[in-house]
Amino acid sequence: MKLASFLFLIFLSVVSFAEITLEDRGLKIKNFPCMNCHSNINNSQANFPLQKPHDRLEFKHMDSVKNCFQCHDKSDRNQLVLLNGEKINFNESHKQCFQCHGTKKRDWELGIHGKSIGSWSGDKYKFTCASCHEPHHPKFRKMQAVPGPVHPRKGFVHGGNH
Repeated sequence: MKLASFLFLIFLSVVSFAEITLEDRGLKIKNFPCMNCHSNINNSQANFPLQKPHDRLEFKHMDSVKNCFQCHDKSDRNQLVLLNGEKINFNESHKQCFQCHGTKKRDWELGIHGKSIGSWSGDKYKFTCASCHEPHHPKFRKMQAVPGPVHPRKGFVHGGNH
């Protein structure tokens, strides 16, 4: 039993020293930085429905949200804002999601939910919520399932000799 405890402590020390890098959201957002346009626009009105160029944005997230300022900072559109008023950058957008989605936060931190690339014992690259979920419409749209692949060898029985 002592050996198992010792090996577990070694495992924890190796895992805890691994560096976790989050994706850079700014590189993935079309027309970022937002203030390139919003510095010249009256930012006080952002109620739904939105005006051009954001008029095609479909918002289906929280029914109580009636304008952009629930999540986007009013004075600096390059920043997001948490419910407590703290400003965060787009690379920290997962913190915004975790305010309401606590079980997903736990699962994401444990590596159960979301996508990570890298070694179990080394450095990792983690994707944020917005990598897979469109923040304004996070629920996945229904997709038509396609049939599975056909094995090239006829008569192949799964579980047989390979």
